[in-house]
Amino acid sequence: MDKTLVKKSDYLKLKYKFFINRVLIYFSFMLIPLWLQETLALNLVYQSIILILYMLFMGGQCYLMGKEIDHRLKIYYRANSSMERMVYRVVLGSIGMILLFNVFSLIPEVARSYVFWGFFTVMGLFYSWPTRGKIIEESMASQFGEIKFLDSFERTILILTAFTFLISLPEIQLFQNIEALKLYFDPGERVSNLIWNFLVFLYYPFRDFPKLYNLIWSYHFFFFGLGIFIFTQYCFYRYLFSRRLSLLGVYAVVSSWSFAKVMGQDFFTTMTTTVSMLWAWSIIWSSRSGTYRSGLLTGLVSAFVTMINPLNFILLPVGLFISYRYFLVDKTVWYKKQWLKYNLLGVIVTLAVVFSGIDFSQIEFNHLSVLSFNLSEFLYRKAFFIISPIGLILALFYLTKKSDLFFTHVTFDKDKFYESIICIFIIISFGAIVQPEFLRGFSGLWMYAFFALIPIEWIFQSISRLRSKRNLIYALYILICLLDSHLESRFRTIGKLFLDIESLKHIIQM
Repeated sequence: MDKTLVKKSDYLKLKYKFFINRVLIYFSFMLIPLWLQETLALNLVYQSIILILYMLFMGGQCYLMGKEIDHRLKIYYRANSSMERMVYRVVLGSIGMILLFNVFSLIPEVARSYVFWGFFTVMGLFYSWPTRGKIIEESMASQFGEIKFLDSFERTILILTAFTFLISLPEIQLFQNIEALKLYFDPGERVSNLIWNFLVFLYYPFRDFPKLYNLIWSYHFFFFGLGIFIFTQYCFYRYLFSRRLSLLGVYAVVSSWSFAKVMGQDFFTTMTTTVSMLWAWSIIWSSRSGTYRSGLLTGLVSAFVTMINPLNFILLPVGLFISYRYFLVDKTVWYKKQWLKYNLLGVIVTLAVVFSGIDFSQIEFNHLSVLSFNLSEFLYRKAFFIISPIGLILALFYLTKKSDLFFTHVTFDKDKFYESIICIFIIISFGAIVQPEFLRGFSGLWMYAFFALIPIEWIFQSISRLRSKRNLIYALYILICLLDSHLESRFRTIGKLFLDIESLKHIIQM
């Protein structure tokens, strides 16, 4: 009896501690109108820190939204890692917020301020009181628990990846008119209004501060677009490769000069060319999740990529077909029908976006020239990718079941290997025929890194007993990625952005 009372008392203290922490966080959020006035007097570095903190807060809200959707719909799934669980919930919650905020956008302008603050006040109170003990035990921070199990090499490459990512921020154009900013990001006007309405409501407190409003939109596309891309890329690689090699693949992409170069040429590629990675991961995650309710995510992800570009709508029927016919082949007919039913919301949203935004007269076919150009360009800019053709050849041998010559000591998850190759083949084929964005920018980079990891995995598994040699080879590949990462050029770009006072004062008048 005494032990029971002690445990209950300790658990109640945890609840109060959790509640106080959450209330303080939300109370600080409610003071935004006050501290924004002080922010205007700060330089760009401090302004950027504050804006990033705001985006992290909103990212936490997306995570909590995704977690609540899981709870309400009783979605119990298998995850490959704690990192994948976090990515899943952030993606699901952010798409859910896109749909919810677009409903709020129907409210007259004069009432939107009350709706914004009222919504987050209610959410703050709802999320702050831990009615379920699991909320305390499974916070968003706990999803990063995998980091403490990293060895010294993995922690080094993780730090290098984060550092290289942060200094890859390109030059940012500032506009007084938000409509001009939209046109700068999307000159072809293909992005659905659902995305713009979401951003308007998400960053509503900044609407009266043009410079901050411009900055946070640009930072959103950089940190959210590329952040989700990097995390999903890691989760995608983890289905086939070790944690060490998955981190190496991510670092190879981030350290590539093309990573920074493509943003300098077209900043919005952080959204248009990263959605292929998100779609491929969602398809493979759904087949492994073990629940037909995972169809909710695949449908919503297909809807999201269609919001970015209506031409991406073809990924929805293709994804449904390959999943139903091939990836879920071991499931019952009833299971697959239930899976299709949970895709229905995404299908409805996708169709609504397509019929309201696509112009079939602007569709062009045959983009093989784009494919050949990017093949040579990416190889030229990153030495690490030179082994990608070897990985492609080994993958073809593996698929044709002639791998005994090469893969004597190597084992892959065959199902996930086939699924990954099929998804990549679909993306390349679709890009070569209709959608060139899937052959440009970050789409090509993550596929290059994927094939480059195959021969390295082959080497590592072949010498699995020789740990010292594996460490030496791993360190060598880290050094190769580091040496041609063009850090000096990235420093020059970010230095021009944050240190050149005259350029900070220059705002394009529209």
